[in-house]
Amino acid sequence: MCPKNKQKRYSALVEAMSGEDYTHEAGLAFERHVIGLFGKDFKIKWMREGATKEEVDFSPDLEVEHIETGDVFGVECKYRASHFMGRLPWAKEYQLKKYSRYREKTGRLLFIVIGLGGTPERPDYMYCVPAWEAKATMLDVDGIKRHRRSPLRRFRWDSREKRLV
Repeated sequence: MCPKNKQKRYSALVEAMSGEDYTHEAGLAFERHVIGLFGKDFKIKWMREGATKEEVDFSPDLEVEHIETGDVFGVECKYRASHFMGRLPWAKEYQLKKYSRYREKTGRLLFIVIGLGGTPERPDYMYCVPAWEAKATMLDVDGIKRHRRSPLRRFRWDSREKRLV
């Protein structure tokens, strides 16, 4: 490979791994991982990919239907490489409002699936936090421990409790 082409590839790699591009790609990779954890009991009704700006501004990353019960709920996927001193920044203020608006307008439950550490495709830890329990932009890692789940285990729907587990 000529030095000029090598430099171009290196520059593209650095650009892809820096800032927003890397964050966006990591988010999409984690979203694909989460989708893969929904088995035959579920149907993905809506995904952000290919959506209009209005849909993205209003809707969570995924809308999922539990086939047996017909229950439909939203899933917001968040990947973070690490936390800072036990605090996990997971959303911005405007996003909290977006999630509240989604629940108010649709009446549907919303769950925040957080991948922490490792890679987006295989995080070290995973949490499935009901949105109504994630009221601040920063979460205490100890406070969400009860929502921890295996990052490789398929999701199931607890129809009695109306919870994604």
